[in-house]
Amino acid sequence: MSIQSELTHQLYHQGVDFVQFVDVSALPDEQNNGLPRAILFGISLTPEYLREISRQPSYIQQKVDSGEIHRDEFELKEKKTNRLADGIAHFIRQKGFNAHSQSEENLAQSGRYNEAIQQTPLPHKTIAHLAGMGWIGKHNLLVTPEYGSAISMCSVLTDAPLETVLYLPEGSQCDDCHICVDACAPGALKGKTWDIQTSRDEIVDIALCTTCLRCLVMCPWTLRYALTDLLE
Repeated sequence: MSIQSELTHQLYHQGVDFVQFVDVSALPDEQNNGLPRAILFGISLTPEYLREISRQPSYIQQKVDSGEIHRDEFELKEKKTNRLADGIAHFIRQKGFNAHSQSEENLAQSGRYNEAIQQTPLPHKTIAHLAGMGWIGKHNLLVTPEYGSAISMCSVLTDAPLETVLYLPEGSQCDDCHICVDACAPGALKGKTWDIQTSRDEIVDIALCTTCLRCLVMCPWTLRYALTDLLE
């Protein structure tokens, strides 16, 4: 079995919903850490969870205030994808190749997370964009046709021999929609339509963002996914 087949099998066995092997060799070394390929994977949020947040605008804040945020679904899936990235990187290194986990902990330990501006050199959504999975919305999140923005992702950079994909960046399909912008109570979203030249700070004021997930949930693409099981 090839290393790619082993990785795919491992990740799906661990419950991920998608795996992509992506060519990132054209990116500068400060972004790809000198490694030409990326393994991206993710887990979707459940429709029930999304509907709960849509019903309760202060859902996340209530979890924080009650000390229950560690049991929140999004928090748990973020931690799971981070653990998986660390495990995959370890597996690849045991095979004799270089690998760099882009888990939150490893990015911080390796100095690849700028805490002052809350930014990494190569966000998972950028890799997903290069994989042809979707576009960047006015909420600065990846939007996919299948899940909207209701996914938790992580990635691993490597030089292991993998068959990869690379797509031209997909343009925004948000058009004149401002639903996520209007849903942002603190006014962190600026209403900017993303293109390849757009910086994060033109889209969102990170200092104002409370991570309430309202913009994620209220995106029409996310809502369509959130209602799928009710329409079947």
